[in-house]
Amino acid sequence: MRALPLLAIALVTPACALVASHSDAPRPRVRGPIPTRVQQPNKLTFLAFRPRSARTEAEDAHSLRITSEYSSIFENGDVGDERVVLDGELWRTSFALTYGVGPRTDLEVELPIVYASNGFLDRFVESWHDFFGFPGGGRGERERFTYEMEIEKDGRSIYHLEGGEPAIGDVPVVLTHAVVDETSSTPAVAVRVGADLPIGSESKGFGNGALDWGGGVLAEKSWGRWTMTGAVDYVFTRRPSSFVGSGVDVEDDLGAQWGLEYRWNDSLSLLGGLIVNAPVTRDFRIKELDRETISADVGLALDTGPSSTLIVGFEDDVVAESGPDFTFFASWSVGL
Repeated sequence: MRALPLLAIALVTPACALVASHSDAPRPRVRGPIPTRVQQPNKLTFLAFRPRSARTEAEDAHSLRITSEYSSIFENGDVGDERVVLDGELWRTSFALTYGVGPRTDLEVELPIVYASNGFLDRFVESWHDFFGFPGGGRGERERFTYEMEIEKDGRSIYHLEGGEPAIGDVPVVLTHAVVDETSSTPAVAVRVGADLPIGSESKGFGNGALDWGGGVLAEKSWGRWTMTGAVDYVFTRRPSSFVGSGVDVEDDLGAQWGLEYRWNDSLSLLGGLIVNAPVTRDFRIKELDRETISADVGLALDTGPSSTLIVGFEDDVVAESGPDFTFFASWSVGL
């Protein structure tokens, strides 16, 4: 895992080399948006809709997307009978297969593998926050490179994430239907519904042991070399059995997504994005759980073939109290 930053640099360098070849009229290929999700440990046990295009897969066509996200997280709070310590690093890699089930409808199934550890990014994140003047989130309160993922209420553990072992998480299944095609004056619009199949271990913190479901609306509009995407989704979440009897319930998730793409040339796009999610719960006084997550993404999208695209970049938590402090991500998609 110590090679991860070097791998990210190796992936970004070829794309940066293409920046010099700016094109005045690049081909209108939409490569975004950035398909990330918030890597807060509790949130990973609930259904989350990823940013995506409002255009659906062609009927009977297949595509594969492999997305790997590596996050450093530090949430530390202790108020009365409540205690939250989420200190470590999360690596989530997912394999998503999308199939065009109709002329305007596709179905996506995503299999995630999650790994948690003490990691190696503590000094990097501290330096990053110091350099840009970002809040540190109280990282100096604990030793570097330690691991603890625990939430307690009244001295009882109601959430624990097992570290040091890879495990399968809950499996999202999402059906998307294109409602309106994009024209010169109107955006493309699609609707989606989905469920999170409770495959991940609840006792080890990789799932919530229950079926979450929800739906939302997507929109997309291009102007020349620019494309803007957006989505609003609502998920009905279910609390894990460990929360029962603690007086703590989970918050249904109202989320919003926004993405912007600038096509630099025929092979490269610059991407930005913003993801906003509801807090994990409103039944904790501690801000580490009782705050919205707002994550900002910056990345590059590079064509690696006629029907494949690589997206690399990083994500930072704007609030610095509820979500991961820093995330590297890479996503490769290919038509099959």
